[in-house]
Amino acid sequence: MNYYIAIEKDLQQIGELLLLNGTLTEDPGLVHGKMGIAVFLFHYAQYTENMLFADYAMDLIGEIQNQLHVDSCADYEKGVAGIGVGIRYLIQNDYLDAEDNIFEDLDQRMYRAVMYDPWRDFSLYGGLAGYGRYWISRLPYQKSSTQARECIWHIVELIKGKLSEILPEERTCIYSFLLDLQEISGYENCVRLLEQCRKWNVNKNIHYLDNSTVGYIAHKIQSSRYLHKTWQDEINNILRQIPNLDMEKPPVTMGLLSGYAGEGLLRLTILNSTDLSWMQLL
Repeated sequence: MNYYIAIEKDLQQIGELLLLNGTLTEDPGLVHGKMGIAVFLFHYAQYTENMLFADYAMDLIGEIQNQLHVDSCADYEKGVAGIGVGIRYLIQNDYLDAEDNIFEDLDQRMYRAVMYDPWRDFSLYGGLAGYGRYWISRLPYQKSSTQARECIWHIVELIKGKLSEILPEERTCIYSFLLDLQEISGYENCVRLLEQCRKWNVNKNIHYLDNSTVGYIAHKIQSSRYLHKTWQDEINNILRQIPNLDMEKPPVTMGLLSGYAGEGLLRLTILNSTDLSWMQLL
């Protein structure tokens, strides 16, 4: 069977499966849950020109909003931080309208998470680096920019105060957050803190990604972005050799990192319907 025909067949199976099972996924989050599924479905709707998939993605976002409450988990992997970054991605790609009211409850929860609640660690998926990524995504919005700046500076001060306590497996997360931050006007004075972090020798694995194909490619992309390694040839080779989807050995979840949504986006990338920028969500 022609390679691209096989890719199309895989996509059809993935699209149908997510239509049937997306709302049954309990996790509302970006990495493994409903938010990641919605990202795929919006892209797939554009590719197929079938708005049924976009309508279903909107239904998923509505369900996500219904699931969230004042004490919802704030983390990036399964909680509010990742959901907010996912919504910002959809707005940037013209799948959603930019309406500040969609963020009102998210901002309140994330402000409390940074300023008042105990936090777990410095990691992206479970801790302060993920909170920081959320607030960086909120800086361009006038209504939230004051809160965003306050929370970002608070996170930076927490990093400064506990720099020696940051675990080796969390250091790449903090280093990446600070690199993103120094590229934004007004945060150039983070350079000194970033120079201190360079002494960590973060030129190691990005620990929070799993062993899936999506996770492997995302790791290479992030190594290129933050650690100045060049992996484009290897990434291209992987994309040219994606095996047919084996429905007898399905992905672990429905989501982006190790699930059907990520497998689907990989195939849309192969077909040049999208680029790999979606992997920056991971």
